Amino acid sequence: MEDQVQTANTGRRSFLNFLLGLVLLVGFGGAIKTVFQFLWPPKGILGGGGAGSTTAVPLTEVPVGGAKTVRHQGKPFVVVRQATGIYAVNAVCTHLGCIVSWDKEKKLLACPCHTAFFALNGSVVMGPPPSPLPVAQVKIVGEQIVIS
Repeated sequence: MEDQVQTANTGRRSFLNFLLGLVLLVGFGGAIKTVFQFLWPPKGILGGGGAGSTTAVPLTEVPVGGAKTVRHQGKPFVVVRQATGIYAVNAVCTHLGCIVSWDKEKKLLACPCHTAFFALNGSVVMGPPPSPLPVAQVKIVGEQIVIS
């Protein structure tokens, strides 16, 4: 009788040890994946869309000192209107692919993920991004802001 109880306990213990090992392995694998994603940004988050396509935004939707996020060639772009001109910058951070937004007070594009900041020309001002944000050509045609 004791042999049967000891065999049952050994079977349960082996199963629980296996289960614990599996949980630890999955958790460790997830942590390693996260570290690799942090160190190496995803490829292809900035690639171009259809060449020659344009996007028009009504001039009244972007006041001087303001900004608006729009889709251009299938990607988000932040259109910023300053007294010095109009800028269209790809809104996908080159670090981990977070979406940047316009910070009126700092007059910079801010990434909410890792406190990164970009200038209106796309250059990295502060933070971990490995490269600048791509910019698009912008011009005013009539009462429209045209991104090309």
